[in-house]
Formats: sequence, structure tokens, C-alpha cells
Amino acid sequence: MTSYAEIAVPLPLAAPLTYEIPPGLALLAQPGVRAKVRVGKRRLTGLVLAIHDRRPEGFEIRPIEEIVDLEPVVPVDLLELARFTADYYLAPIGEVVRAMVPGDLPSQGNRRVWATDAGAFATPRNPDEERLLEALRELGRASVADLVERLGASSEPPLERPVGRLIADLQERGWIASEDRTARGGRYVSAFELAPGPKEAHLAACGRSAPGKAAIEYLAAIGRPATGAEISALAEASPAVLKRLTDLGIVRKFTQVERLGLDRHMFGAGETASFELRPDQAETVATLQTAIDGGSFAPFLLVGMTGAGKTEVYLRAAEAALAAGKSAILLVPEIALVPALARAVEQRFGADLAILHSGLGSSERHQEWERVRRGEARVVLGPRSALFAPVANLGLIVVDEEQDPAYKQESAPRYHGRDLALVRARAAGAVALLVSATPSLESRYNAEQGKLTPLKLTARAGQGSLPEGILVDLRTEAPRRVPGEIHFSERLKTEIAETLERGEQIILLRNRRGYSPMLLCRACGEDFRCDDCGLPRTLHMRDRELVCHYCGSMRPMPALCPICGEAALEPIGAGTERVEEMFAEMYPGIELAVLDRDTARRPGGPAALLERFSRGDSQVLIGTQMVSKGHHFPNVSLTAVLAADSYLGFPDFRAVERTYNLLVQLAGRAGRGDRPGKVIYQTYHPEHYAIQAALHGDDEGFVREELRFRRAFHYPPFSRLVQILVEDKNRDRCHDRLAEFSNRVSAHPKARSIRMTGPAPAPFERLRGEWRFQLLLRSASLRDLHAILHDVLGQVSFAGDLIVDVDPQQLL
Repeated sequence: MTSYAEIAVPLPLAAPLTYEIPPGLALLAQPGVRAKVRVGKRRLTGLVLAIHDRRPEGFEIRPIEEIVDLEPVVPVDLLELARFTADYYLAPIGEVVRAMVPGDLPSQGNRRVWATDAGAFATPRNPDEERLLEALRELGRASVADLVERLGASSEPPLERPVGRLIADLQERGWIASEDRTARGGRYVSAFELAPGPKEAHLAACGRSAPGKAAIEYLAAIGRPATGAEISALAEASPAVLKRLTDLGIVRKFTQVERLGLDRHMFGAGETASFELRPDQAETVATLQTAIDGGSFAPFLLVGMTGAGKTEVYLRAAEAALAAGKSAILLVPEIALVPALARAVEQRFGADLAILHSGLGSSERHQEWERVRRGEARVVLGPRSALFAPVANLGLIVVDEEQDPAYKQESAPRYHGRDLALVRARAAGAVALLVSATPSLESRYNAEQGKLTPLKLTARAGQGSLPEGILVDLRTEAPRRVPGEIHFSERLKTEIAETLERGEQIILLRNRRGYSPMLLCRACGEDFRCDDCGLPRTLHMRDRELVCHYCGSMRPMPALCPICGEAALEPIGAGTERVEEMFAEMYPGIELAVLDRDTARRPGGPAALLERFSRGDSQVLIGTQMVSKGHHFPNVSLTAVLAADSYLGFPDFRAVERTYNLLVQLAGRAGRGDRPGKVIYQTYHPEHYAIQAALHGDDEGFVREELRFRRAFHYPPFSRLVQILVEDKNRDRCHDRLAEFSNRVSAHPKARSIRMTGPAPAPFERLRGEWRFQLLLRSASLRDLHAILHDVLGQVSFAGDLIVDVDPQQLL
């Protein structure tokens, strides 16, 4: 019977494509493997989602050209999560799969396999093993593709088990060996393992060789294969000794790719001293452990002031998951937060840790993905994409800093990592732990509604205390306000000088990178706007370039105005580069570090920069919001927000919440050791409730005021929100297309249950050469929104210039 495969290809198509499975590939075709197929004239790699025997009517069905993998790279539970993500976020399934699977995973199909001496004389346990070993005895060293072709050409009935799983089982038994020539970046090394049999028999067969006996004892003690270098270093057995043991059949030799070290993605060193949990921490850990042992879905919201020891709580919960034979995923919002946490997790879990993020090299990413897929690593750490790690027997998902907007992907597929973490935990019967000092209003609301179980930590860890809040009214300090300019108030300068004199450290936040957001000609008004975005380019003085932060276009910084020829060019406003320059002028000789998106891309990345600051090599850290959360520097006693109200004027209903979160998070970086801390808020809006709440630690007051605003204007969490955005090079056509979409929505039978705003120009009306119009849909019923959009989108194509963003985190 002919079989067919549903394959998701990396194109914006509403549904997977159907392909015929040729008989020669039937042994490898299974859900979760990659396959090469033709789409039009292109040859693409897609993922097999399902296999069935139903031929679609009215279409020409092409055959699969190649199966890339021996066994699934995506397990069944992740395939289900991919389907849910595509349906919930109204995203093409192929784009969802592309976001899940590292794009540079090498093909497994070129792996060469052969029967070992043990396999040549082994007694197979079933017909499948007998056929595979017989084929290898005939072929010798063979590629998997050749092996599959030989097995498929056999007149016997099909194998009952997938070839990839069969090869893996026989390799674990030592009956076959393999060599993957497609793994990139790793170095092939010789590895050794004990042959089956009692250790005493191996020691007797070894004779009087002390190094040989030491090698046997070492391999028996660790219970796993070891490289020749490891054995030589720890058992003092030379290559000649290992060769003799191999010739005697005491150990088996095989080739493997050397594991790449990930130290460059971590910082910090030394064992962390153990300590006794506070009563509130111990109670929280006990609650989580009970839930993990229970084996049912349990969602929690862990709240505690900055420095309350939330990290220790969830690491102990991860220990409980591993003790129960389960796996854990630890999510952080940004790559910059991985290095310090990675070192702490590695010290606790050792080789059980895998790191997954886009900052890894392709070989490192492949290695870590495979370690997780094979069960060699059971604790996964990374940003939102690590949610898709192919762990088995998931017991715990932690979403640290759950309120952070970075968990929302702003390109297709536009999923939210926090929300999908809850979905994956529910499907796995695992514990989901959302963690924050300033939870999102959506999570607070869900806790009130009983959808999340609240857990609370009530004190700071160790000797640390909350920092003293200091408010600087810039209306009196800098009455001649210039938009974007940064002012070092007298109070701030005094506190900086005293802190430097005591030898303590400082963190300054300016949430804008570059030197200044605009270069202005005072003679004619030229402001060097981007031709494609209509927004001023940011001046980067270090590279002497004008850069558009939205499309990436660049031009050299001119010496004279290209319009009027005058030299009246003046930087307007200040970013991190200019703050660095101003600080160096006021406090010469002080070692500075700058952490923003630009410096994070330099060699060594954020890990190297933060490690230097942690060691005290730099006394002052200047940066964007990347410096505000997750870091633990006990010597920091002063933090300052140079422009506390810079977010307040953003045309986004979450602007106030983000301002409050930023202020509270930065305050939490100070006073974490045995030194008292201070935080300075410089602002032109000292009476604003978000700034007052952050200053006085009035979390309940902030939530009360912000929810009152959200309820009045029907914003989340009191309604569900979808943004429809159309982009087009022609402004009128852009508006007309969205107007047509809006009319279709208005005509839907369920349209009365929703509120529509627009069509209207987006706040950033033109970006990357495209005009942008948006339509906002709000409803108390997400089901109604989905029903309307599924019907309307079925009448239009999934075009790249029509963007559907379910639960958007920003509306710019």
C-alpha cells in the first residue's frame, strides 16, 4: 500500500504539503524526521508531521526525494506543540517548525556503520536485528543510505522497528559501530568502553599490567565510555596499553566526536557555598517538590522582591525533578542572562546541563541539541527558543523574569515563550513555574482567577536589604529640557563620587544604544533620516556611522552637512556611548564597561564583559535594559536610572507597566551583598504613579492604578487582543487592503462580540521601505476572535505583508 507524508516546509503556507513515500524510503519515514522535497522548482528540507494512506484528490503528488535523519529530531510531543502554536497564533506550520529546529543540524543520512567483532558473532534477538546484521556483514562499512536501500530491496516483510532506533540499540549493545562524517567543528577522537562481562574476569585477563588494571578500574567506576586522553590522564594508561586491552577484547574502541566545551558561554568560577534555606524558601521548595512527584500539570507564580533567592528555589526544584528521573527546562528572557546562571547550573548539575541559544556556534548548537535528544543532558538552559528542546520525561519548566517582553517573538511565528511553556507543561503533566519580582499584569490576573497558584518569598537572601530610593526632579535640576539629553544631577554626581571612593560598584541605565539618536544640522535642519523608514538614524561615534536601528541601513558620519555644506552638525540626545563619554570626562581613570546590543555582539559577548565586571576589573557598568535584571553583583551599592520616564511617552498601552518593571528591576541590582544600596531615579514626571510606586515599593498601589486604566479601555488582561498589520510600498494600497480586511471582519456573524480600532497608521508608519497600517481587535472571548480570523484569513492568502499578531506585546 502506498503511504503519504504530511510535510511542513519553511514557507508561509497555511497547511503542510502531502508527498508520496517511495518504497525505498519507507523504512526511514516517520513523524519527526526531516525530508528533502520539491516545492515548485526549489528543493527544500521540511519536517514530516504525519504519515497516512489517504491520497489527496485533485492534486499531483510528488515523491519525497530524501529522508535526512535516521530517527526523529523532533519528538511527538513537540510535533503536537507545533500544531498548537500554528493554530493559536494563526501562523504557518512551516514557520513554526523552522523556529523549533536548529537550521544547521547536519544530516544523519551519511553516517557510516559497520558490524563490530561482537556483532559479527552475536545471536540476534529478533528478525529485524538478524536482517540488519546480515546486511552489514555483506556490505562491510556502509552508509546508512546504502543500508536502507539493501533492506528495502529485500523481499522479506518490512522491518517492525525504525532503522534509526534499531541502529541505536545495536550500537549501545556494541554490535555495530558508526562514524558521523557530517558533524562539523568537532574533532574525532578514540573512545573506549569495557566489553560485556564481570570486572574480575577483565582484571584477570589483563595479567600483571598495573596501567591496564587501572584503566579497567576507571572504566568500571564511571560506567560509561571515556576518551583515550581521559584514560591516559586519570588512569595513566598509555595508548599502547589501551591497544593491548583492545586486542585482548577487554575493551572496545570506537570513534566519536569530541565534546565541545562551552566555558566561553559562562562566567564565574568556584564552588558556590551551600546554605540553609529560609523558612519561606523551604516551604516553597517543598510545595514544588510535591507537585513534581505528583506527576500532574501544576502551574505556579513565584513572586519575591529582587534578591529574595528565587533562583535558589527553582534550582532546587530542578534537583527534585532530576531526582524523580525527569528533565527540566530553565528559560531566561535574554542571552545576556545565560552566562552567570549557566555557571551556577553547571556547578550543580555538571554534564546534565545543556545550553541552547543563538549565540552558540553551529557545532556547539548541534552538539547540545543531540545531547538533549539522546537524554545525555536533562537540564536545558536558554532563552525562549530553548522551550523547544527535545527533552524526554519533562518534569519542570521555569520561566524566569516571566514579565519580560523578550519572551514574545517579534517575527514569524509570533509566539510567546511564557504562554507556550504553560501549554507544554500541561501536555507533559509537568510543573510550570513562572518567576518574577514584578509579574506581568496578565499573570497577576491569572493568579487571582485561580489559573496559577501563587507562591511568595517575603525577605531578601543573606544580609542584603532593599536599596534606599532617591528621587531627583529634573524640572528643577535641568529646567531647559532638551529631548533625549541626559543630565547628571548634583545628587547623582555626589553619590557616584562617594561610591567610587569606597571602592564599590555602580550600574547606570540608559535605555538607548549608540552615541545619540539624531545628528542635526543646526544651519538647515537636516537630520539624516533613513530613506526606507522615515526615522532619524542613530549616530554611533565609535564607528563614526549613522545607523537605522530598524532596517540596519548605514552611512558614514559626514564632516559637513550634505545639504547646505555647513559644519553645524550636532548630536541630539544621548545613548550609552555618550553616557560613557560624559562619565569618563567627569571621572577620569575609572574603568568602565558598556552592555548593550552592540557590545554584546563583540568577541566574547556578554559573558566576557560581565565576568570582568564581576571580578571588579571595571567599577562602573553602563547599559540598556540588559543591565537591569537577573544579575547578582554583591559589590554594587549604587544604581541609577538616568531618564526614568523615557518609556512613558511611548504610544503603547504597556509603556507604564514596562517603566515600573524597569525601575524596580534596576533597583534590585543594588545592595545584594553586605553593603547597603541606593537607587536614584531621575525624572521630569516625579508624581507619576509608576515612578512613585517604584520609589516607595508600593507594588499593590501600582497594580491597582494600572488595572483601573486597563479595565476602562478594555485592554488585557480584561480582554484578548490581536493586531492585524499590513505592509506595502504603496501607502494608499496599504490602507485599502487593511480596510478590505476590516470590512470582512465587520461582516462576520460574530463581529458584535469584538471591538475594532482602525484601520489606522501604525505608530511607526513607515519601516524598511514599507508603509504600515494596523487594525486592533479586542474581545473578552478569544474563541470568537479565533473563529473570525480563521474564517477571514481563509479568504486571503498567508502573505508576508499581512501580519497577524495574537497577544501582541508591543504595538509600534
